[in-house]
Amino acid sequence: MVREKALFDGLMDAPARTSGTTSSGIRVTSRDGVRTIGLDRPKHANGLDYLSGRALLDQVTRAARDDEVRAIVLTGHGGVFCAGDDLAALERHLAGEASDVPASRDTGDPFYIRVCEELLSAPKPVVAAISGVAMGPGVELACAADLRVGGPGTRMGCGLVRAGHSGVAALLQRVLGPSRTTELYLTGRLMRAEEALRVGLLHRLTGSDNAIIEEATELAVSLAAGPTRAIGLFKELRERIDGQPARCALRLQGQFHQRSWDEVDDSTEGIRAILEHRGPRFTGR
Repeated sequence: MVREKALFDGLMDAPARTSGTTSSGIRVTSRDGVRTIGLDRPKHANGLDYLSGRALLDQVTRAARDDEVRAIVLTGHGGVFCAGDDLAALERHLAGEASDVPASRDTGDPFYIRVCEELLSAPKPVVAAISGVAMGPGVELACAADLRVGGPGTRMGCGLVRAGHSGVAALLQRVLGPSRTTELYLTGRLMRAEEALRVGLLHRLTGSDNAIIEEATELAVSLAAGPTRAIGLFKELRERIDGQPARCALRLQGQFHQRSWDEVDDSTEGIRAILEHRGPRFTGR
């Protein structure tokens, strides 16, 4: 565990990469307070192996903790979002070669789970731009985003039953509910974009697959200009009240409303803007 932690600490201490594709297949760009993090391994259907999973976790963690980043876009390049684990890495694993599966070599935690945790807790909005297929761990990554944008060619589902595995029941179920999630798992089918929009798995559907990243980025830029500190508090509240009895959830909600007054500078600006009949000038603080 010490060796892997040292590697991760070293990555976090290094200067943040804000443009280009890393050797581990992650492309990172920044614009107008938005950090775009994209899987760029199209020959592997953007499937995760050890290096790419590790690098994705590193970049998402950086973006989540960087105060200059006010929104995150998660995407995949080459016409696919993420088809799950890299099949070549799984083949090597089955052959008994040195493990290249996308999981911590110390704890066994799959990297995609840790990435999902970072996205859910990031104190800023996260938008998923979903081109092509999102399945297995890929659909859980998409469901960890606050908003999801797709196009006509977007397909989303599980697929694990065809490999004799279970999973993809945590975040997908939060979005679709137990019944639809069970049906997707048992059948192994991929949900088409129109159905995904209808049931809430997608929030926006573009007219062209080529427009997905552009529309997702425009959405993220508009969110980044908003009261992102308040958005962060909302996300924290959302996670804490999940599964709570209504009475407990309402009490927590009251506490977080008070925290908005106490901790969010934009809360005062927002009220003043309403009273003065003008647009707010939010700073994200």
